[in-house]
Amino acid sequence: MTIAIGDYGFYSAIRDWDRGDVERRELLPAKVEGLPDPGRWMHATAVRDGRQRIAEGIRHLFGRAECPTCASGFSVADAYTSANLPPALETS
Repeated sequence: MTIAIGDYGFYSAIRDWDRGDVERRELLPAKVEGLPDPGRWMHATAVRDGRQRIAEGIRHLFGRAECPTCASGFSVADAYTSANLPPALETS
């Protein structure tokens, strides 16, 4: 599964070598008032600096996704964090 946040859209999908991203499911962005830190700070900074597209991406990063295969929902930021822990901090 892949998560896209950017110029190609905001979605989760299965990445197929020949067909590209298939079975896309739109991401559900976090509400601005519900953003946790550091997301709240990042969003406010992007808005202050007139970077609306970045602010929108931050809302999606801290939002929710759905697995295209099993339809389970999950936090995009939490999934990214757990998948990228340094080896000393990995959980079994």
